Amino acid sequence: MSYEYESYNNLNQLKKIDPKLADELVWYAWNKEWKNENLMVFPNGVEFAKYELEDGWYVGIGLKKENTDYRGAPNPFNYIDYERLANDLIESWDRSLHYESNEGKIVLTSYRF
Repeated sequence: MSYEYESYNNLNQLKKIDPKLADELVWYAWNKEWKNENLMVFPNGVEFAKYELEDGWYVGIGLKKENTDYRGAPNPFNYIDYERLANDLIESWDRSLHYESNEGKIVLTSYRF
């Protein structure tokens, strides 16, 4: 795992560490049931993009980074523009499962906001 994130069991746990972000999420959300769900908080879009490639959506479609033999070819992950990928992911994501904070943090939940 080459990305950074913090995991919180629920909104109350996040609120103790980052009350500003917790308040933004409460304002953003259109239901209340997500408040007891796990939240992944990435410090920025680049870390989120790395997560999606290594352990997120792209893994679900068969893309692998670890333990892959490229048969002498360079590892393509070394050439990815993570900033650009992050911007495109943010533009195309499901807004009910993702949130970009005013400070650029990315919040991911498995339950709709």
